[in-house]
Amino acid sequence: YLQESSGSTHSSYQAPPHISNILAVTQISMTSTQRGQVQGRPTDMNRNGDSKFTKSSPQIELPSASPAPSRSGSSSLAKSVRWGESDSDKEARTSPGSYSVGPPKPHPKPVLKYRTLHVANTPSPFDENTRKIAASAAIDSVIHDLVACVKDFKPPSELDFANAVSIMELAEVEKNKKFIDQLYRLEKLGEKLAEIPTHGDAQLMEKHYVASAAISSALSRMKEYQIKLGMKFIWTALDELAIKVHNCTEAFVYPRQLDFAEDCEDGMLLAKTERNGPFIYQLQLLASFREELLDIPEYDDERLEDKRWTIDDEIERNLEKMKSHQLGSYRYQLRNSTAYRARL
Repeated sequence: YLQESSGSTHSSYQAPPHISNILAVTQISMTSTQRGQVQGRPTDMNRNGDSKFTKSSPQIELPSASPAPSRSGSSSLAKSVRWGESDSDKEARTSPGSYSVGPPKPHPKPVLKYRTLHVANTPSPFDENTRKIAASAAIDSVIHDLVACVKDFKPPSELDFANAVSIMELAEVEKNKKFIDQLYRLEKLGEKLAEIPTHGDAQLMEKHYVASAAISSALSRMKEYQIKLGMKFIWTALDELAIKVHNCTEAFVYPRQLDFAEDCEDGMLLAKTERNGPFIYQLQLLASFREELLDIPEYDDERLEDKRWTIDDEIERNLEKMKSHQLGSYRYQLRNSTAYRARL
């Protein structure tokens, strides 16, 4: 297949027909492959010129066409391109001076990592919704406990306010125990509700307000009931004391004569004699009534204050009456003794 061309000192090479057909097909195949840009992961080149493909693609080996021989009669090194058949764990190599197909491997952008971290640190709407659901359930629990607390409570028919300065103060005695325990439970429910957050949610805030108002209403009813029982206690105590004062003063008989101590100079010192016994006891009894009146709690009610004043006035009036009788008896005896000594 070597032909000498006339008039030329150089020889040329003409490929046989079947070789020419193969080259033509290869050029067409190569052109379509480059135009389609076979998609593959970027390659990493090592020092020896080896490249690693990370994605599999069909293996195509291009037959090399020998260029025209040089003057020295030698041909240049053949160039070839090979794509790996297998996945990224196998390698495709190119000989020195060859080229690879595919774009260079892009480096990971730090901004992507930053964005990932930023998204991870962002509060999740699911977590926020979970907190709201938990807060709503906690409020429901308080309301449930409040309903049970109020429903199960049976208020006592009376309370003990003895020795109390005000009916708003309850002594820790057996009669008051159930009432005091109920007040304690309601106050604890209020404290529990106050610790539940609303997370700025309008519905939770409304629900929290309704529950708080319900607890306040229950405490107000307890207060009203306590005042009611307190006023009842005051009325009963004042009525009983008024009856005792009245019976005491109506039944008392003043003695015609009293015995005074020898060293008495103003008539205010009585001798402890049998004659003076009923008089001294009456004085002590009226003084105890006055102390009992002071021990009855006060309340800002006009009717109760009027009744209290009436009882106090009766006690003081009888004490003054007994004092006047005592001084009268002393003066009478003093005048008689002076007249008697004068006659002597």
